[in-house]
Amino acid sequence: MKVNLEELGPTKKKLQVEIPPLQVKKVVESLYRDLQKNAKIKGFRPGRTPRDILERHYGDYVKEKAISHLINDTYPKAISQESIEPVAPPIIDTSDFAPERPFRYSAVVEISPQIEVQVYKGLRLKGHKEEVSPEEVEEELEKIRGVHSQLKQVEDRDHVEMGDIVLLDFQGFLGKRTIREGKAENYLLEVGSSSMVPGIEEGLIGKRVGGEEAIKVLFPADHPRKDLAGKEVTFQIKVKEIRKKVLPALDDEFARDIGDYKGVKELREKIKIDLQKAKEQRINEELKKDVIDQLLQNNPLEVPQYLVQRRSKELLQDLKLRLTAQKRELSPEEERKLQEEYLTMAEREVRASMLLEQIALQEGIEVSDGELEKKAKEMARALGRNPEELDSNASLLAVLRRSLQREKVLDFLVSEAEIE
Repeated sequence: MKVNLEELGPTKKKLQVEIPPLQVKKVVESLYRDLQKNAKIKGFRPGRTPRDILERHYGDYVKEKAISHLINDTYPKAISQESIEPVAPPIIDTSDFAPERPFRYSAVVEISPQIEVQVYKGLRLKGHKEEVSPEEVEEELEKIRGVHSQLKQVEDRDHVEMGDIVLLDFQGFLGKRTIREGKAENYLLEVGSSSMVPGIEEGLIGKRVGGEEAIKVLFPADHPRKDLAGKEVTFQIKVKEIRKKVLPALDDEFARDIGDYKGVKELREKIKIDLQKAKEQRINEELKKDVIDQLLQNNPLEVPQYLVQRRSKELLQDLKLRLTAQKRELSPEEERKLQEEYLTMAEREVRASMLLEQIALQEGIEVSDGELEKKAKEMARALGRNPEELDSNASLLAVLRRSLQREKVLDFLVSEAEIE
C-alpha cells in the first residue's frame, strides 16, 4: 500500500492511497468464492455455477463490496501510518475499479489544528465589586414572604382591581369556533402578572363576581400559536371569586418557621450572604467571558467545520426540544435564521474550547480523580440520582472532566489577569 499525504490547510489533509493489484485480486477472489458457495442461480446447483455466470449476475455487487472492503481495511492503516487523528468522517473519492489493476482512492480528512496559544497571561480585564444594599435584602425578604403567603377571599368588594388574584372560568373563541386548549375552569390568575395574552388581565379590571363578560384581545403577530397570531379572539369569562395575598408577619417566629434561623436578624444576614455570592458569581462570569473574548482576538484560529456544524445542530436541537415542551414549533424562516446565528455561536464555542484545552496542556492544568468524584456526587444529588449511576457512565464523566478543566483554566486566567 502506498500513501501520499497532501496538506490542504491547517485543518484539512488529503490522503492518496494506492492498493496493489495482488491485494485487490485477493479480495475479489474471496468474494466470488463465497458467492459460489451460496449463490442460487436457476439452472445451476450451489457450488457449481461457472465464474463467468457469477460475474454476469453479481459483477456490480462484487465491485461495490470489494471497494468497501479495501477502503475499510486500508484507511485506518493509512491514517495511522501518517499519524493523523481525524475529527470527522473522511470524504472518499474512488478511481475506476478493475481486479487486475491497482485500486486508488483519496480521503479528505479534517483534523484539529496545531495550536500554541501566545497571549493569555496578564490580560487586562474590567471588573467591579458590588455590595449588597439594604434595599436589596428587604426586596428579597418580601419575595420570601410572598412565597409563604396565604390567599384570603375578598369580602368587602365585588369588583376586580389590579393585583387581585381571581378565580375564574373562561373559554376562547375565534369567531364562532372554540379554541383548542383555550378553556379552563377554576383558574387562578394574578391580575397584573402578565401571565396571559396582553389585554385579558386589563380587561378583567372592574369586572364583578358572578358576572359573565366577553373580553376581546388581539393576539400578537409573533404568538407561538400560528393559528391565532395576529387575530382577534373573544374570551367568555366568569369571575367566581376575588382573593388577595395575606403575607405572614415578619417576626422571629416566621424566620424559625422557614428555616434554621434564630430570628429575622439572622435571616437577613443569610439573605445578604447569598445575594453577595450571587453578585460575585455574576461578576466572575463576566470576567470569564471577557477572557474568552480576548483569547479569541489574540489567537486567530481556523477550526474544523465538521465540529462547527455538529455543535450548531446540537444548539438548534436543544432549542427545538425546549420549544416542543412549550408546544411551539419553528417556522422554516425562523429555523433558517437560527441556523445562521448558531453557526456563528458554534464556531466561537469550538475555537474557545480548543484554545482553553491547549492552555491546559501548556500550563499542566488537570482535573484529579478526587475533584471529578466530588463533582459527580454533587451532580447526582442535584439530579436525585445514585452516584454509582454516574460513576459507571464513562461518556458523562468525560464530559464532566472537560467541563471542570475548562473552569479551572478560566479561573487560572482570571487570577493571572490585571483587573481594573
